[in-house]
Amino acid sequence: MWAIVPIKALESAKRRLADVLTPEERRALMLAMARDVLTALARSRALTGVLIVSRTPEADALAQAFGTERFTESPDADLSEALSQAAEHLSGHLGAAGVMIVPADVPLITPDEIDDILAGHERVTVVPDDEHLGTNALICTPPSLIPFHFDGKSFRPHLEAASALAANPRVVPSPRFALDVDTPDDLKALLARGPGTQTATFLHKSGIAERLGTDRTDTGGQAGRPQLRSPQ
Repeated sequence: MWAIVPIKALESAKRRLADVLTPEERRALMLAMARDVLTALARSRALTGVLIVSRTPEADALAQAFGTERFTESPDADLSEALSQAAEHLSGHLGAAGVMIVPADVPLITPDEIDDILAGHERVTVVPDDEHLGTNALICTPPSLIPFHFDGKSFRPHLEAASALAANPRVVPSPRFALDVDTPDDLKALLARGPGTQTATFLHKSGIAERLGTDRTDTGGQAGRPQLRSPQ
């Protein structure tokens, strides 16, 4: 089982945070989150390896730092096509029996949670986002069993694609996978729930946490704690 982590071009990352973060801060935030995700995946006992899928120059440094493979998709590929190409590469060249696709903006995930999800996997496992609209982890055995539909509203299409093949998709809601960072409220939730992450450390050291009205004292008690969105 191989993990696939797509990383977008950093200059266009997290545009929904443009009102509160500068372009350079958004770039640094994306790198911090990617490091948290790659750290968790690298420490998983159930994964054979990790493949970064990206055309951004920073992907080389990340791959070297974490000892991962790096795959460059074709220039005209969208996200779903890039992931399909990566899955075919892993199957054809590295003997992958299955793949676990994980976005680079879910910094709360842990190795134990990854292993727990993989332990119950059979053919298709879908981990939804907190609104059950998107897919924050997709596991497929074999790697190209179903078409990928990563467009922000991929949860239902992935279930339908698996059901069409009688693959009996397994749905695993996961609080740590559910939080993908896109908005200022997501940043506040991250600071409250993951104070020990590399992403939280960056937010504090950069002064972003203070700008958001969240400091280290907020993570220890209920006063000032941001409200999280509940899974539907």
